[in-house]
Amino acid sequence: EIGSGISFRKIIRNDYSAIRQLSGEKKVQNHPEEGQSYFESEKKLSIFKVFATKRNTYLELHKYNPMTISSERISEWKESRKREAEISRQRYIKERHAILGSDLATAHFVVYRDGKIKFKNSDNWIEKHPDEDECPELPNKYVRNLYLEAIDSSNTLIRYEGLENFINLKHLKWLSFKNCIHVDDWFVDRLSGELKETLEYLDLSNCHNLTKNCISCFYRFKKLKTLVLQNVVKNKDFEFSCMLLEDACPHVFIDNRIIV
Repeated sequence: EIGSGISFRKIIRNDYSAIRQLSGEKKVQNHPEEGQSYFESEKKLSIFKVFATKRNTYLELHKYNPMTISSERISEWKESRKREAEISRQRYIKERHAILGSDLATAHFVVYRDGKIKFKNSDNWIEKHPDEDECPELPNKYVRNLYLEAIDSSNTLIRYEGLENFINLKHLKWLSFKNCIHVDDWFVDRLSGELKETLEYLDLSNCHNLTKNCISCFYRFKKLKTLVLQNVVKNKDFEFSCMLLEDACPHVFIDNRIIV
């Protein structure tokens, strides 16, 4: 028993229930037949197959000294497991890109993680309804000449590891990670290396983990026209770095206002 009498076993059981809810992505078929859907039939992946460490977590519990276990340590452990679950859910799946192609595979990655996308020569934004398991507007088979032009991943839990899915997007012009709590300088550095050839609009507003160090990454974007950095950070170093970027790249409009 811990503190107020809450069972440690109950906490662990509740934690796995929470992680199980994060494992809703459908399994990818390794070798689909012609005309076969990208998704298998509705099957939930086993929690142990997706998130288990090399050693079973239950077997590792013997390492904990009951005299040193506290509610704070339990909270830290739960946050660590939640983070591992998020990273696993954003992992790069080679088969998905092989089956769908880079553009449609990235579209699936974004849409099934609460984002929305728009294809080239289309005015319609595609997103999944919260009450639905699938997005009927999003093809689940390879479509020739279907290219991503815009991605809106605002207010999502996208992480550095998830950017591995943003590859070979030769027509992507518009991108938003507004209000994404895990976006930081390392995130922007990786992004600038992958999308430097095509991106014209980038919104990183309210990404409070960014610092002045991220500004040097924006020099890499060859076609960037608009950079939105509203409410990122308010200090002289950041403002000065933005001024240097404007001088070096006069074709880029930078909006780094602090809006209350």
